[in-house]
Amino acid sequence: MTTEKFNLPEFEKKYVARLKDRTLDWNVLKFQEEIDPSYRRAQMRYIGRGATANNDANVIQAEHFTLSTMVLPTGCQGPLHLHDDVEEVFFIIKGSITALIQEVGSDEVHEIVLNERDCISSPPGVYRGLRNDGDEEALMLVMLGAVKPNLPTYPEGSALEELRIKRTKEREAIINGK
Repeated sequence: MTTEKFNLPEFEKKYVARLKDRTLDWNVLKFQEEIDPSYRRAQMRYIGRGATANNDANVIQAEHFTLSTMVLPTGCQGPLHLHDDVEEVFFIIKGSITALIQEVGSDEVHEIVLNERDCISSPPGVYRGLRNDGDEEALMLVMLGAVKPNLPTYPEGSALEELRIKRTKEREAIINGK
């Protein structure tokens, strides 16, 4: 057992994330917006770096999951994507969204309307997306069930999946010095 006295300022520095110290990151998913302007949205990270792993020193270091807020403007959407290793949770704080769910190998996209304080948990291996059909921007909590989730994939043949494959090959070439 330690004999050190509890240090509240150090604890707060390590484990408290305040809104006043955060900024909305409209660039973290900009590569998607470049494919389709309706994919515009912003994240504000609190715990962990998420699947994009952006270097943000202003977050609480994750031990088991990630947590961020996301702003989804009216008429915008988060594209269908799949995490093969983690569940992803969306908790609606403000506004409403339509959750999009698609099974691998199926062309049918199911829609589930979620309102304030509604929540959906998408298991690994299921395509999920979001769309804001409302008259106001939506604000939600987003949680991923791992410290550093695998990068998501997108439906086969989609422009985002083609970009992901291209970027993966480019990254591998750089790593391998080719």
